[in-house]
Amino acid sequence: MARSARRTVDPKPRPAFDSSRELPPGPGRPRRGTSVSAREKTGRKVDGDDARSEILARLEAAAPEPGEPFQRVPAPAMPDDPTSLLGARLGQNGGVLVTNASATDWPTHLDLPASPAAFAHVHCQAGTALPEHGVASRGVGLEAKAVHDLSPLDLCVLEAEFSVVENGASWHVPASALERGAALLAEHLVILTRRSRLVATLHQAYPRMTLGHTGFGWFLSGPSKTADIEQALVLGAHGPRTMHLVLLDD
Repeated sequence: MARSARRTVDPKPRPAFDSSRELPPGPGRPRRGTSVSAREKTGRKVDGDDARSEILARLEAAAPEPGEPFQRVPAPAMPDDPTSLLGARLGQNGGVLVTNASATDWPTHLDLPASPAAFAHVHCQAGTALPEHGVASRGVGLEAKAVHDLSPLDLCVLEAEFSVVENGASWHVPASALERGAALLAEHLVILTRRSRLVATLHQAYPRMTLGHTGFGWFLSGPSKTADIEQALVLGAHGPRTMHLVLLDD
């Protein structure tokens, strides 16, 4: 590899820069001791406050006249048959709507491969358990200390804060990271919602959304879904294989 030539350094010290020396005049550079003021350039005094006031005055003069007050578009009303529309939208998402159940017997109306009592691992959100029908937290749903412990979970039961008719989605706020993981890792997901908590569209949904102490909330609208490049929709590939939305009367 060829070496680069060594640079020769002049041993003679250079004189220090003398700031008192006057630079030769040049374009746009006045002689030392002279200055070109803003007054000489524009013919008038330019002050910072005056310039700002002038700019603001020009903006105000150029502003258009105020128009009519903004009119909000009224939110869509609840459809005549919200239950049918909710069931149709949920069905498009791969879920099942249960409408003929009560708060005391809804587990008997679920279309599951086995009775909830036959599942070894179940997680129930507080207030949703029905031990007389085999719906109660047990197995990893009761003993899990970390989210990855929930991988064998068979059933997860949650209660929605409200459900949206137009898209079949239900708003839920997990009580903990474990409950959030349970909703994703369970083979079967059941969500309870109250008929009085149905809203027509997302227009009514947004004001109701809360995040709770966990700072997290989500819309759940069906089982796990994925699609490949051939546009083939597969349910339950990496999450719940089924989802039931149980509509309960108050």
